[in-house]
Amino acid sequence: MTSKCLEVITQKIEKNNNIAIFFHETPDLDALGCAYAMKFFLQNKWPNKNIKIVGLDNLDSFFFNDLFFIDRTYVPNSFLTNSFGIIFDTSNSARVWSQRHNFCHELARIDHHPHTEVFADYEWIDPKYPATCQMIAEWLLSWDPKCVTPPVCNYLYAGIITDTNRMLYDSVLPSTYCIVSKLYELGCNRSKIHNIVYQKSINYALFSAKVLNLAKFDEKLGFAWVKIPKNLFTKYKIVGRMSMVHVLNNLKGIKIWLAFYYDEVAKKWKGSLRSKSLPINQIAIKYHGGGHILAAGFTIDKHHEFKTINKDIKKYLNSNIQKYKNTY
Repeated sequence: MTSKCLEVITQKIEKNNNIAIFFHETPDLDALGCAYAMKFFLQNKWPNKNIKIVGLDNLDSFFFNDLFFIDRTYVPNSFLTNSFGIIFDTSNSARVWSQRHNFCHELARIDHHPHTEVFADYEWIDPKYPATCQMIAEWLLSWDPKCVTPPVCNYLYAGIITDTNRMLYDSVLPSTYCIVSKLYELGCNRSKIHNIVYQKSINYALFSAKVLNLAKFDEKLGFAWVKIPKNLFTKYKIVGRMSMVHVLNNLKGIKIWLAFYYDEVAKKWKGSLRSKSLPINQIAIKYHGGGHILAAGFTIDKHHEFKTINKDIKKYLNSNIQKYKNTY
C-alpha cells in the first residue's frame, strides 16, 4: 500500500491546521465516502483542526442519500488559500466538483482511476484498487486505528461495496475482503448501509422498468443503449439525475452497454459506458470523459452526438468480435 508520496501527504496533513477536502462531480459513494471518512478520522485525531468538505453547499440533496450529514455552509476562498487540499476519487481536474481546488496552497490527490493527468503536488494513484475507499481504509487503519470509529467504517464500507458492485466485479482483490472484515470488527453497521444503498421507492422501481423498456439492443454485436428523455425523471418524481446504466447490467449476450441522460445542473448530456471485457475508457476519453477500463463516462454538449458515439461503439465491437466471442 505504502509509498513515499503517501508518507509526504501524511506529514502535510499533520503540519497543516486547515484541511480542504474535494470530490468529483455527480459524486458516488466512493467519492463521498472518502471525503466524509477522512473528515471524521481527522476530527477524531485532531479535534482542533479545521476540516472542510468543499462543494456541499450547492450539491443536490439526492447525493447525501440518508448516509451523509448535510452541511450547506459555504467554504470561502480565504479558507482555501490557507489550506492543504486533498482530492479524492477524481481522474482529471475538470471533474472536481467545486472547481476551487487550485486556491489551496498545496494539493494532494488519491485515486484508483487510470493515471491520465497530473494536477496535484502529491499524487497517490493506484488503478489496481477496486475503490478509492479501500485505499483510504488501508491508510487510516495503518495510521491510527483508534480513530477509525464506526461512522468512519460505515463511510468506507459504503464506498467499497458500491464501487465493487457488492464484491461482484473482477477488480476485487483478496485484500478487499480483509479490509471489509476489519471494518466489520470496528463497528461497521452493514444492515444500515445496505438499507440506505439498496432499498428503493416504488417510483424508482417503475422508473427503472421504463428505462429498460426504452433500451435498444443490437444482439448480433452485443450492444445495448438507452437515451433517457429529459422529462422522464420529472414524470416519475426522481430527484437526482443519473445515467441508470446499471439497469442494463448482467444481460446475457451484451458486451458493451451505454446509458445517456441530460444533466439539468451542468446543462450537458452525460453518458455512462460499461463493458464485460473489452476496454472502453478510450471511447470515453474521445468524448471529453474517462474512467476505468470497463466503466467510464463522458459529457457532450449536443445530444445528436449520441448517434456518433453509438456508431463508434458498434465499429469497435465489430472489429473486436473475435476477442469477445467466448464472453457471456
